[in-house]
Amino acid sequence: MPLDDVNYDPLEDITTILSDKDTLNTIDDLISQTRAFKLQLENNIIEVENEELSDSVIGENYAERLFKVFEDFTASQKMASSTEYTITNLTQGIAHLDNAKRNITQSMTLFQNLKILFDSFLECKRLIKDNLFLEMVSPYKIMCSLTENTFNSHKSVGEISRLLLAISKLQSETLNKIKNIYTKLLNGGGAPDPSLALQLREGACELVDSDSNNKSQIIDWAVKKILYELEEIFQPDDEAGSLENLPRRYVFFKKVLTNFNNTLASSFLPSWNMPLSLTCRFFQITRKDLKLLLNKEFKNKQPSIDLFMTALQATIDFEKYIDVRFSNKCEEEKLSMCFEPFLSLWVSHQDRMMQDKMMSYMSESKISESPSESLVAPSSADLFRTYRSLLSQILELIGDNKNDKVLLSLATFFAKWLDAYMTKILSPLILPDNIEIQDKEEVIQYTVLLVNTSDYCSTTIDQLEEKLSEFTTAPQKISDTLSRTKDSYDNLLARANKLLLHRVIPMDLAYVWKEFNSTDWAHVLVEDYSRYMITLKNLISVRTTDRTPGTSNKSALESIIVRLNRDAYKWNFFDKVVDLIISNYVDSIVKLLQPLPPFATLNSKRQLTVKKVISVGEQLLLDIELLKEVFHNLLNHMAELTSSIHDMSAKRIKRRMDSSLELLLHFAKILVLPLDSPENYYNAYSRLTDNNSYSLIWAFIFSLKGTEWDLASWKEYWFAFKEKMAETSSTENENEADLFIFKGNSKHLTRFEANLGRIQETAWSDFVKTELHITVPRRVI
Repeated sequence: MPLDDVNYDPLEDITTILSDKDTLNTIDDLISQTRAFKLQLENNIIEVENEELSDSVIGENYAERLFKVFEDFTASQKMASSTEYTITNLTQGIAHLDNAKRNITQSMTLFQNLKILFDSFLECKRLIKDNLFLEMVSPYKIMCSLTENTFNSHKSVGEISRLLLAISKLQSETLNKIKNIYTKLLNGGGAPDPSLALQLREGACELVDSDSNNKSQIIDWAVKKILYELEEIFQPDDEAGSLENLPRRYVFFKKVLTNFNNTLASSFLPSWNMPLSLTCRFFQITRKDLKLLLNKEFKNKQPSIDLFMTALQATIDFEKYIDVRFSNKCEEEKLSMCFEPFLSLWVSHQDRMMQDKMMSYMSESKISESPSESLVAPSSADLFRTYRSLLSQILELIGDNKNDKVLLSLATFFAKWLDAYMTKILSPLILPDNIEIQDKEEVIQYTVLLVNTSDYCSTTIDQLEEKLSEFTTAPQKISDTLSRTKDSYDNLLARANKLLLHRVIPMDLAYVWKEFNSTDWAHVLVEDYSRYMITLKNLISVRTTDRTPGTSNKSALESIIVRLNRDAYKWNFFDKVVDLIISNYVDSIVKLLQPLPPFATLNSKRQLTVKKVISVGEQLLLDIELLKEVFHNLLNHMAELTSSIHDMSAKRIKRRMDSSLELLLHFAKILVLPLDSPENYYNAYSRLTDNNSYSLIWAFIFSLKGTEWDLASWKEYWFAFKEKMAETSSTENENEADLFIFKGNSKHLTRFEANLGRIQETAWSDFVKTELHITVPRRVI
């Protein structure tokens, strides 16, 4: 602890200085040095006090200079205010002249615009008497522009107000004249004279175009006039306007469009897009009538599905015709959208059918009576046949139309009953965690059935989603609706796999590890394979001569693998079983060899000496060879059980299995290494661990070798290891995260690390912390 620390404790330094008896001989020198240091500190204090006294004198001079600066700043402020006042008086007259000039300019501009407005008004008044709309376009636009943009703000002036009132009357008169001419034209039924058509198209329409409100008014009025006959004929309360005559309504409107293009289109500006306006208005009228007709039809207890389908098909065909004719420019809501609420109602009416099916699924056998059939619940296949039938009917109704609402409703319907199927039919098949396994074969049979059926359902949900997404503009909504259900099936599948892997398979493996623990490892003779390994070989063997799922006397692994439907799941389960066996094997070896706490005490005796651990390692090497043979035989049998021996899954799993076995073999070889030379041990250890420099791994393996708690021996081997690693590696902690064979058994490392931290002997504790750099975890579970 530093001397200038507030909490400085001299006893720590005194304890360090007087650590042994020999230091008492130098106590006179220590007292002499302490007194000299005390005198030096007193001199330093006097010098600091003198410096502070000098600083106070200098501070008084600074105060006088600062006061002088404030006086100068105040004088400058007064001079600036006086200057500003003088400049303001000089420029006040100039600003007054500028305002006068600006007012004169604005007045002259206003009088000029007023003259132009009055002249335009007189000219328009003269031309409107003879219906000369074409000649009237230019002065009329000028008049309207000046009125709206310039003189509306001057209504308080009497003369201007009277002029604006006269202009407003002229605009109304012009609009009425144009309406009267169009009324005669629309009532006449024939094509207008070319000169009149030109006056209307290039003149009257241009005049109306100058005012957006007038334009909308004229277009709406003309559209209503043209469609008046259609509205009168196809009243929803009359037979002609009924749902049965909906196709006739569409035919009639097509004739209206054709007649307009042939006779009336030349009298309107093309930019007005009158045919599109007519179509939009027709959509509005028909939509309103359709809603009434469909509501009326579906109020009946037994609505006509044939009539519904005929009307829907006619509407879809008409919408296609409109889209082609106007290049998809019609922005009105599709008429087919009127049918959507009733399509959804039709979908929801299928709930009763699905309820009946669920009741039948619950009562029937979950497993097929024929062993040759697919190991999937028969009810799941029937469920998706029903779904595909409903989907085909809906797609036939909507055709190529993107009917998002109905398809989303159908997806919701599918998800609802898939959830119900999972809850009522599949979930009860999985054994709860709190119930003990009584009949292993029965648990395997139903759990694997659950895996196969969940996988089938998950795959078919993807197919349904893909099909629905083809016919919707919002595939993400479809995906969101079905993905939650798919995730539920995937989770159920994962639960079933977990049960097989962590509850069923360990039932067989328990006998193996029980025999491993009962082996007399202290007196082991390396002559033949251990009994536990022979038991393991018999328990996990797979026969390919008889693949019938129900055959008795099969291992749990074989019973599971032959029942799994997909090769991918067979390979995945086999891979996890290999990992489980190797992990349990390492776990058993570590439990056998690990030192018992407390560490580094007089009572810390090892159960197995280094020599006995070497014998154990030699036996393990022999047993691992048999394990490799067993795993490779399993791999070959797996290849025969699946579709192809060249399957990529087989190659991938073989690489992983060989890598794990090689790591296990290296671990056993390290246990066999003699502790005759630190350098020899380092060379072999580095080769077998791929230059692993993680100190915790080194210490743990060193302890597993049966090494006594002799600090000198530990330091000798550690310093040799540390020195060699420093020579071969530029980065000290390059492999610090490499846990070697203990990646799946890190709990042993954590426990070992915690026990090292509990060592009470000071020298050992210092070695662990300062040399091994092992940090004791705060909490160990």
